[in-house]
Amino acid sequence: MTSSHLIAVTTVLGLGLAFTPAAWADPSGDACAALVEARSALYSMISAKDKSAQDALNAKVQAASTKLDSALARMTGADAKLAADFKSVWDQFKATREQEIIPAISKGNADEAKKIADGIQSERLSKMWNIMSCRAR
Repeated sequence: MTSSHLIAVTTVLGLGLAFTPAAWADPSGDACAALVEARSALYSMISAKDKSAQDALNAKVQAASTKLDSALARMTGADAKLAADFKSVWDQFKATREQEIIPAISKGNADEAKKIADGIQSERLSKMWNIMSCRAR
């Protein structure tokens, strides 16, 4: 997936979610919405040049991640397997974000952060999206 394609997809998904968050009252929908929030804030953080803007966006990333973790924890019964499958990829996604992308941003290396975000993280995003059958509403 090219960088411009990823930005377009993220933008479309973000706009779709902005108009209908109340329609997603179920944990899987909440997980999908939080995933888009976390990814969008992180991508914005890569582009932000100002440290205070980066910090504010990082707070949004962390808040969305907490929402997603809570949504996964609420998934029980038949959805528990789905949540477990999603969580295995999500944990890898978070580890890469915290150990590679955010440190690269902090060091002023936005190109490296973007390379990781557009590479393995994009693949993981697609896997999570498919596992949870997320869709823009």
